[in-house]
Amino acid sequence: MGFKSNQSEAFQNGLKPEGDYECIITAIEERTTKKGSAGLNFTLVIRNDVQGQKYGNSCLFHTIWKKHEPNENDMQVEGYNFAQLMAMGKAAKLPDGKEYDSLKAYCTDLLNKCIRVDLTHEEWNGKEQERINFVNPTKYPECKHKFKSSAPKADSFATKQTGFATPKTNTQADSAIGSLEDFEDVLTDDGVPF
Repeated sequence: MGFKSNQSEAFQNGLKPEGDYECIITAIEERTTKKGSAGLNFTLVIRNDVQGQKYGNSCLFHTIWKKHEPNENDMQVEGYNFAQLMAMGKAAKLPDGKEYDSLKAYCTDLLNKCIRVDLTHEEWNGKEQERINFVNPTKYPECKHKFKSSAPKADSFATKQTGFATPKTNTQADSAIGSLEDFEDVLTDDGVPF
């Protein structure tokens, strides 16, 4: 079977076009950069069940950073930006007013939830990169996304990438959690906006 070249489908500079994407939250991992900045990294898979949406099964990434000067609300979520975490929960339609005994429980509740993100491009250190500007509730709450069968399972990740909340299957959340001291995975500071 042959095909016809269509260069309008090519990524520009390796970036997906700016705009709204319907996604599923598939993993949340706590990571630390070389300079010691901690962040909760969200892995979002672009849904393949939304008609007219391109790039199904591609990943987008979003980080919520631990604040240098956390306020009282931030301290409830281990120093991470409370307002940004609550915006993620609102977009994922978590019940307002629900009590959580830990950040881990909140993150576990976020797994496999559908959200809509606004993707933009920004320049950082002379490089153009993707950035999630806003998170919003999905316009397609009935999810029929089909995950790739070759997708890695949570238990297939290297031990140093222990997830803060990573699914073992499409419907179960991993109960393992690592503390900051357990993490050896180091990111460069190229993507950190401070």
